[in-house]
Order: sequence, then C-alpha cells, then structure tokens
Amino acid sequence: MNKGIIHPDTAEESLIPPKPRKQKCCKSFFSCFCCCCVKSKKISHNNFWVKLWDKLSNKRQFDPVYTTLLNLYSQKPAIQELRDCKISPSPDSSTREDLEFYVPQICNLLLFIYNEDVKSLLTAILYMCRQSFYFSQRVLWCLYSTNFAEIEVSHIDPYILIQTISKVIKGSSEIFIEHSEKIQEIAKELGMEITELGLIYLNISDREYDTVQQALKVYASDEVNIYNQTLNPKYINLGFFAEDSEPDPFQTTMCFVERLTEISTIIMKSADKKAVLQKELIKVNKMLPACAYIPFSDPKLRESFVLHISINEAKVFTTKERAPYLICIEVFQPLKEYNIQKNSDLSISKRTLSTDIERTFAKSFIHDRTPSFLEKIARETISPGTLRGPTQSMMIPSVRPSHSMTAEFHYDKTRESRGQSIAIVYEPDTCDSGEDIIKSFKKTAERIRQNSPYGSLKTWNLVHVIVKSGDDLRQEQLAMQLISFFLQTFKEKNLKLWLYAYDILATGQDCGILECVPDAISIDGLKKAIQRKTLYEHFLQTYGDDTTHEFKKARKCFMRSLAGYSLLCYILQIKDRHNGNILIDRSGHIIHIDFGFMLSNAPGKGMKFEKAPFKLTDEFEALLGGRRSNSFIEFRLLCVKGYIALKEKAEQIFLMVEMMRTGAGSGLGCFSSGEQSTNMLKERLLPIGGQSDRDYINDLIDESLDNWTTRCYDKFQYCCQNIFY
Repeated sequence: MNKGIIHPDTAEESLIPPKPRKQKCCKSFFSCFCCCCVKSKKISHNNFWVKLWDKLSNKRQFDPVYTTLLNLYSQKPAIQELRDCKISPSPDSSTREDLEFYVPQICNLLLFIYNEDVKSLLTAILYMCRQSFYFSQRVLWCLYSTNFAEIEVSHIDPYILIQTISKVIKGSSEIFIEHSEKIQEIAKELGMEITELGLIYLNISDREYDTVQQALKVYASDEVNIYNQTLNPKYINLGFFAEDSEPDPFQTTMCFVERLTEISTIIMKSADKKAVLQKELIKVNKMLPACAYIPFSDPKLRESFVLHISINEAKVFTTKERAPYLICIEVFQPLKEYNIQKNSDLSISKRTLSTDIERTFAKSFIHDRTPSFLEKIARETISPGTLRGPTQSMMIPSVRPSHSMTAEFHYDKTRESRGQSIAIVYEPDTCDSGEDIIKSFKKTAERIRQNSPYGSLKTWNLVHVIVKSGDDLRQEQLAMQLISFFLQTFKEKNLKLWLYAYDILATGQDCGILECVPDAISIDGLKKAIQRKTLYEHFLQTYGDDTTHEFKKARKCFMRSLAGYSLLCYILQIKDRHNGNILIDRSGHIIHIDFGFMLSNAPGKGMKFEKAPFKLTDEFEALLGGRRSNSFIEFRLLCVKGYIALKEKAEQIFLMVEMMRTGAGSGLGCFSSGEQSTNMLKERLLPIGGQSDRDYINDLIDESLDNWTTRCYDKFQYCCQNIFY
C-alpha cells in the first residue's frame, strides 16, 4: 500500500469549496477563529479542559492514546504524539490502547473543540486515514452518524472533510483488506487478477470455472447446492459491491453495509416483513461474493471477505415502529485459503511429476528388450534365479506417508483439520445437552456449511449480525465503549467480574450494525419457553442438581456477570431493565443489551420508575442461594473490589463521557440534563462523604435487593408488552 505523507498545504489544496450554509459565517475550509458562531463556546470549553489538565497532569497515568487526547483537548502540543500512537487494535491483545477505540472522541476534537494548531491536527488525522483504511472508514461512519444540521457548526466543514478523507485514501490500495498485497500476489499465481470489477479469475475457458459459476448463481437465489465437490477458491470472483454507482474498492464495504441498513428501512413499512426481507437479501446475494468485510474489531473478520447471506436463516424482530433483523453471513479468509490452495497445487504438481518419471522408468524397464544398465549390473551381481521384475508399489506409489510430504504441505494438512470447526468467537462454552432452548451458533453454522458450496473452504466461517434502522446508535456505541473499558479495568486488576463487550457500529444518523451475542436468549424468551419456571428451576433442569459441578460452575458464571452488570448499571444509570433486555447464555452468564436509557434519560418521559441502583430481584437472590449464602457473600465482595478498581479510573471514565457531551454528542438522550449528566456520573464514581467503599456498595446492594420499584416496572412491562418476569 502506498502510504504517502499528507502535508498541510496538500490537504488544503485537495478540498472542494463548500456549499453556502445558513449556519456558517465563513466559506473556507478552516473558518476564521474569530467567528461569532464558534468563539464564545470554544473558549469556555477550552477553559474547562485546561483547568482539568492542570489538575490531572501529575495525578494519574493514563494509556498513551488517552493521554494524547487529553493533551489535545487541553490545547497542549501533542500532534507528534498522536502520529506515534497505535492506530488499530492488536490481534493478540484484549487491551484497547489504539486510536480506533477513540474515534468518536477524535472526531469530536477535530470538529468541535477549538485548537490553535487545527491544520496540523487535520493533517495528522488524514495521515492516519492514509495509513489505515479501517481507521478511515471508522472516521467516515462516525461523521455519517452525526446530524450536523442540529448541532452548532464547527470550524471545519464536515461535508468537505468527508470528501477529503475519501480522496486521500483513494488509490492507496486495489483491494481493502488486511494483507492485501500478499493476497494479490498469491491470487495472481492462481490465475486471478484485479480488474475494475474486482478480484477475478481470468481463464474463463476453464470448464470447471463455468460449472462453479452456475452453481454459485443458483445458490445465491435459491440456496440449493448443486456443486458437491471441493471448491477451488480461485473460482470465486470477488467483485466490488455497488448498485447504482461505479465500483469503488474503498467504498465496497461501506456500500455493502449501507445496503443492509436500507433493507431495514424498506421492511419497516411492509406487512409481510419476512418475505420482503428474503426478497431483498436475494438481490444482495446476486452482488456477492465481494471484496467487503464485516467491520467489527475481531481480527479474523478483518481478514475475511463476504461470500453469501443465508436467506432462510434471516429473522425479523417484531417491534412497534422499527424492523431490526438478524442475518447469518458466510465469509472466508482469502490469504489463508489461497495459500492452502497454492501449496496443494504444488503438492499435486510434484506428485504428478514424480509419477510420470516413475511410469516412464517402469515402462522402459518392462517393454525394452535391450537389457538396461541396471539389469546388467544385477545380472553380474545376482544370480538369474533371484532377479525379479518391478512391483506395483515401485511403479505408482498409491499412498504417501506423512513424513514424506514437504514441510509446507504437512502444515496445510494440519490447518485443514483445524479449519473444519467454526470460529472460536461463536462456539458455545458448553456442549449442547437436553432440550435446546438456547439456539446454538455452532449447530447453525454446521447446518449452513453442509448445504453451502462454499462449505468445503478451510477458512469458512459464519458471522451473525443484527441490522437496525430508525435508531440513533451513537449512544449504544458510547455505552459499549465504556463496557469495554470497564472490562479492561477488571482484567488489569485480575478481578473475576464478567461483562460481554460486543461490537456496535453506528453507520448513519439512524442506522447501524451490531454483533449478535452468541448462544444466548432473553430471560423473557427463556421463561416463555420453560413455561414461567424460575431461573433456579431452569438451572436445575439444564445443569443438574445444585450439588453437581456443572450447576456450581453455571451459578458462579451467573454471580460474576451479575456483579459486573450491577456496577455497570449503577454507575451509568442504565434503565429499562426488563427481562427482554437481559440475556442469559449457555454458560449461565447474564448479558444486558439495549442502552437507549442511561446517565440522565429514562423511560416514561423522565418519570424514572426504576428507583433502585440496579436490578437485583428475589429470583436472582434465590439462584445465588439466598442472601446468607457463600455465593451471595462472594457477589458482595466482587462488587466492592470492582467498584474500587473503577474508582481508580474515575477521571478517565468521566472524561471519556465528557469528551462526547461537548460537541457531536450533545444531542444524545443520555445528555438531556446537560452538564449535570456528567457531574452526577462523577458523584457516583467519587461520592462525597466519609463512608467506606465497602459500606457504600453494600448499602446499594441492600437497597436494590427485591426493590419494589423493580417489581412494579417488571409487572408494568408484562401488562403492556407481555414481557415475562
């Protein structure tokens, strides 16, 4: 990839003159810093961050990226430090100390926080976009998801910024995926080439290629597999996904995601949502496979291209006003797959060459009546009675022992056997047993793979994605950023509190995609399936008697996740905690979803029915064994330890939220109380008073335990929405 350096002058010259807008005083890309529309608020924001920096600069040691951001928000010179930061997450580390993690805060800094060296900051961000297309696409999605018409205009025109980023990244690569240059190199050896349409196999006269293309065409629309042989990956044409515009390698993934979110809007207005969804997905499948990836942070997905969307597995979630849906997407890793095929071809070639030589030798040995040199030697050294002709095993070796293979071929065989299982990300923690109430991702993958012409690919994988429209997902994205940070804090302190951080990506002002939580069901769905039995009864039915190892292990998982989410719900004031928004997985963990109400907004137009610090029902208590049980005591202890760990990171949590409140996030529901939203957050993290942390948390637990407002809210949701409790 050609990663050119972006200079300030070059960046400014590449800009398209902005269209006149009512809210702007200036028409240039960098508005004058004395503009009446920006100066007063920028100065007040600056004073806040400068004072904060003076207070915190010697108090805490943050991670390098966060320290750099804090310096920039406080108008300190840190442009070079920003350039030196790691751009993307490390595939071998769960710790997020990369710029991608803070993209919302970075965009907010550039657009809304006045900075005296804004041109250098812009240049640095454009440089990072050029270095990493993952980063550039995250920045673009962040800009697309912000409604600039409702927010005070910044000193940089966001619409021109979007065009500039696209212009800077254009032409930096022919396909946009991890290890793109290696993929192109190996693909070329297999007979593939990058064209204006995508990564295409060139030898169209190949009969097998014709057969494969017909089979893939049938599978795209009917999901019938008429090709039951091992699929050679070189026959899979990977196009650039585009509908109404010219194919663009960089825009391929973004167009693919945009098409998925458009479908959610289309089916929203339809009576037969499932039928319309399937019809639209068939249209999408006709443009697949494509050089598009699923834009989550999982490194395996960043190395994978999209093959097909399962039509029959698509599911629409019923809601009053929206139509989110779940899809299963088949993907594969081209670099690994092409390597496997290349090594396999080399092995076959070597084997064929070896066989031809042996056959030629055997033929001459049998049919040539003239005594060969070997025969002459044999006759001179061995008596005629003992001379024997060549055996079948000498002529054509039917089976080659593993130790006779080349090192590369032997390695690929090992990979092949490992590649038969689906991605570890989606494997259940325990094996299926008894009634399969909780849908197994593994079983779904096995069923789809068996019926798919792509199923023979060694790196085949199935990804579950939820697509939503009609919702501003930026608040949920912020919540998941904080959940990831909480979990990271617990891991740093070696605490056993459990949270599940899944990907949420806002791709537009009212749409986005979410990673599906594997092997889980809502407690509401579970209770409907088991006929309103309690969680304790479900655990007995699933894991056996409460004295068994399986039951104790599941209860421990439940307890650790309950502790983690109790702290999360209290500190972030997450509300609307009915059983439709709480999942339980195959291992016994609970997982909270849907973060539309947090910090300062709540259901009921501000009436705030849920007064308890967090949800801790008598049913949860019973599953732990009662409030005097060892499990409940351990739950209390974990909550205290987790809270102490989070207190040590209080400033960083507070500032992560504050960075979003000032600027692009000011219109989010969670900031409806303005500055008070973050002030109250700070009070929950650093309460005033002489009470110990242990007493403080135990008081919160006692207040939450079987709280009457929690009971009333659950009953209200049952009466209105038929959500079981």
